[in-house]
Amino acid sequence: MKKLIVTLGLGIVMLGAGQTNSPMTPEQKALKNTMTSMADGLMKIQKGILYNERETLLAGVRALKRVREGYLTKHGEALKKFEPDNPKFALSLAMKSEQNIERYVRMMREDIFTKHDYSKIAAGYTHIMQECVGCHQKLRKWTWEK
Repeated sequence: MKKLIVTLGLGIVMLGAGQTNSPMTPEQKALKNTMTSMADGLMKIQKGILYNERETLLAGVRALKRVREGYLTKHGEALKKFEPDNPKFALSLAMKSEQNIERYVRMMREDIFTKHDYSKIAAGYTHIMQECVGCHQKLRKWTWEK
């Protein structure tokens, strides 16, 4: 889990490092703020799972739920710029990821309030991380450094 936290932190740093020296547009700033908020929510969820802190876990789930609401209406145009040859792909990929994340957040909330099953909550967290990484690999063209 410690590696996952470090990886998430590096991902956020890389997001900033991948920017050119030119100032960010308002769209880029808004997208970066949204991604940072999502990363913060994921870190809270992970901490809640690791330390059996229900309130921290709920705070992370709430953060993801808040960020997710209206995500595409806020950043649809900015996302299209990642795939200039096929902007519809970028939007449809983000929309599918958004739907999946919403489903996993609902499942996690249900597990928190009714089942109290940390293994299922952790599985939901893992699925959300997979959605994030998959989208970043496809849209941001993430690859391993050689």
